[in-house]
Amino acid sequence: MFYNRVVRLPVLLLLAFALILAAGCGNKDNNATGEDKAVPVTAMEATKDNISAKTVITGKVAPSSEVIIVPKIGGRVAQVPVDIGSKVKKGDLLLKTDTTDLEIQLTAAINGLTNAKLTHDQAVLNHNNAKANYERMKSLFQEGAVSQQQLEQAELQYNLAKDAMSQPVSETAMNQVEGIRQQIADAAIISPIDGEVATRQIDPGEMAGPSAPVMSIVNIDRVFVEGTISESDIALVKEGQEVIVRVDATGGSFTGKVKLLSPVANPQTKGYPVKIEIDNTDRKLKPGMFAEIELVTKNKESVVVIPKEALITRGSGKVIYVVKGSIVEQRQVETGIETDNMTEIVKGLSEGEKFVTEGQHSLADKTKVTVTNAKDTVNNAKGSN
Repeated sequence: MFYNRVVRLPVLLLLAFALILAAGCGNKDNNATGEDKAVPVTAMEATKDNISAKTVITGKVAPSSEVIIVPKIGGRVAQVPVDIGSKVKKGDLLLKTDTTDLEIQLTAAINGLTNAKLTHDQAVLNHNNAKANYERMKSLFQEGAVSQQQLEQAELQYNLAKDAMSQPVSETAMNQVEGIRQQIADAAIISPIDGEVATRQIDPGEMAGPSAPVMSIVNIDRVFVEGTISESDIALVKEGQEVIVRVDATGGSFTGKVKLLSPVANPQTKGYPVKIEIDNTDRKLKPGMFAEIELVTKNKESVVVIPKEALITRGSGKVIYVVKGSIVEQRQVETGIETDNMTEIVKGLSEGEKFVTEGQHSLADKTKVTVTNAKDTVNNAKGSN
């Protein structure tokens, strides 16, 4: 009995050891399979391109010309042949006040002027007759044919006729006629510019006054984007310079030129007023729209640029994953100019190196990867700088 137990013990120990070895080998094979699994990623090849840094200032669209129409004389409105949105040319009638009373006054003034001219003509005739009589009386007095009293009487008549002829009766009447004619002309308000009616505040039958605006005319074939440039950016702007203006309301961008740039800062805003002129013959831009003026602060040519999405922030730095055969290398990079979707790589990546653009958040240094795309140039995902 004791012998049998002694024999069985080594056998059992050998069997247990064999089972442990078999289990260990199985785990080792399983671990190896897990370690060989590759992460699928998208990658592209780094290339060089131009990139610009920009600053944006806000502004508002304004018409190139705007005229507020105010009547020169008061009166009841007789005609308003235009309405909001009407296209007008310089010289077109905008509004006319009633001139019935003025026409009556003009008729009376013309009659007065006619009478004044007749009176003046008679005064001239009387003056000429009195002068001739005076000259004749002087000759007769020298011959002793008339008395001193008769000579003096002739001289008096002459002086009176001369004074009557010099009276500005006809000039006063003429000024009156011209004044009334001018009022009649002022009753018709014409457009001083080509454009269109932007506002209208009066209708026929209402009273117009010489101090109340009745409508406004704007020209938007060209428009200005008015903004304010900060002191730090003023050196970037010059008159005549081309800039890009974005207007979200139209869904597009426009090229404009710096038309006016104030040399003096606004005391309230502490900035420098600027006007950007834009051709607007297609009428897409409307006064009052908000706009963004892009100013280039830096520009670099032929530098390595990559999509911003490829960068991962790690601590205080930024890293990318560079494909090296079947694995990736975690690479810390130094960045430069950034746009909305692109970043300049100053240090850490060279032209031609392939880097991960999708799937990088699942990676670590030396991770095995499988590149699943055919894109190999930065231009495929670049978009606009």
